[in-house]
Amino acid sequence: MMRSGKKIFAAVMALMLVMAFAVSGCGTTGGKSDILRVGVDDSYPPMEYKDADGKTTIGFDADVAKELAKRLGKKDVEFVSNDWTGIFQALEADKFDVIISSVSINESRLAEHSLTKPYIANKQVIVTLKDNTSIKSPDDLKGKKVGFQAGTTSEEFCKDTLKLDEANLSAYPLVTQPFMDLDAGRIEAIMVDIVVAKYYLSNNEGKYLLAWESEEAEPIAICFPKKDTELRDKVNKIIDEMQADGTMKTISEKWFGEDVTKNLE
Repeated sequence: MMRSGKKIFAAVMALMLVMAFAVSGCGTTGGKSDILRVGVDDSYPPMEYKDADGKTTIGFDADVAKELAKRLGKKDVEFVSNDWTGIFQALEADKFDVIISSVSINESRLAEHSLTKPYIANKQVIVTLKDNTSIKSPDDLKGKKVGFQAGTTSEEFCKDTLKLDEANLSAYPLVTQPFMDLDAGRIEAIMVDIVVAKYYLSNNEGKYLLAWESEEAEPIAICFPKKDTELRDKVNKIIDEMQADGTMKTISEKWFGEDVTKNLE
């Protein structure tokens, strides 16, 4: 009986080890899996958005993610679409390994997550219709109807920095929606990232006006879970390499027609 019991015990332990390896394999992170799972709010052109097929994620950040994955030794990238207002919670809940989706650097994100060094320049701007000459600075937004994407630094800027009357503010789930309301006359201005504003201006010639742009830079970083500093540090080195060998410049010129990956300070 004792000998038989030892065999049973050994068999049980072996089974437990097999199960443990199986579970760890299913839950591998970006540092261990052959697939890099990238969280995106892919309704944010030209940074990340759906192609004409409605399925494929394309854009500046998508190209950056693919290059990063290749240099990390990954076989592929899986883009995981997520609403912006819940994207950081989803990251920390291991829905994906990293957010490469226009993450502006601010104090709260630095405290709650692991951010890389900046890889693209950005700032807040005001967009109006071309024939609107009444808005030339943030001071002119007082009493005006202003839109922005919910959960973004554009919202923070309108509410916390400018302290605009919230009765006149409209927050939208998608960055494309305030442009639709601006066209329809339901709002008078949009607070948005300059990378998005330039896309809309270049694709709608004569329709929109870049009425004002902030002097303060708001650079964009890649965002990892708070605990994943190892992979973040690897990606920081790859960002340096991509900037040094001209890869970042090439990707930027493809999507913006200019290099927006310099002057990051």
